[in-house]
Amino acid sequence: MRAEPKTQVIQLRLMKARDMFELPHTDLFSEYRNFLTGVDFCLSEMRGRWSFPPVQLEISLPPEEIDAGVADRLSRTLKRYCHHRMRYNRRESASERFGGISALRIGAPICVAGLALTLLASSVLKPGGIPEALAEQFGWVLVWIGLWFPLDQLVFYPLAYGRETRVLKILADARIVVSPHQPAAPAPVVG
Repeated sequence: MRAEPKTQVIQLRLMKARDMFELPHTDLFSEYRNFLTGVDFCLSEMRGRWSFPPVQLEISLPPEEIDAGVADRLSRTLKRYCHHRMRYNRRESASERFGGISALRIGAPICVAGLALTLLASSVLKPGGIPEALAEQFGWVLVWIGLWFPLDQLVFYPLAYGRETRVLKILADARIVVSPHQPAAPAPVVG
């Protein structure tokens, strides 16, 4: 069953349905080893886009892993997983903002010291001299250092969680199509 033209199709080849949510314990050197869970692979596929069209997951499993309700179970579990991770993202985003406000307790005094040094340099030291220029530049560096991390944590760190939450909302409503796959024949061993 093919997806509509404006649907993003993500194809996954899994050995078991639970590989969608957890990494299997297998031989790390196996050519069939997945190094990401199915959900992580989907998120990486989707986050790299500007817009988020509806998603269809085409999951291939070994025939013995497929039963009549596997697509429904995967869909329900994926929806629960996405909602759980969205709650987690909201808490982490709030935590980042709180961390930014807390960082201002250290950053604000550094910023004030830098501004004081800049004002002192322009009013006390001889204008146009090297000591005045160095003190003024050092003062502006202190202002930048004092504000950079708190503002970065307040404004930019939470953006990643917000983008992932938007992707998770689309992924939670993904249409899931399950089809059988046949494992490829192992490569001949030489030597």
